Amino acid sequence: MTLMIGNNSVVSIHYTLKNEAGEVIDSSEGNQPLVYLHGSNNLIPGLESELQGKTPGTSFSTVIPPQQAYGEVRPDLI
Repeated sequence: MTLMIGNNSVVSIHYTLKNEAGEVIDSSEGNQPLVYLHGSNNLIPGLESELQGKTPGTSFSTVIPPQQAYGEVRPDLI
């Protein structure tokens, strides 16, 4: 039986978040992995979608568009 990430799966991931210039903004490296309940809106929609169906030990890179994350930058709110 192959385990895959799906709704109600408890998932732990190590991650590195980079900006468009490749600079590291956040990372779990050297720390505990991020643990969350999949399918419960605990992550940005684009990342949760990318993780859906992945198997343990899978490594991947992805670019999440603003619409699937926190939205476009709004300078009027800065």
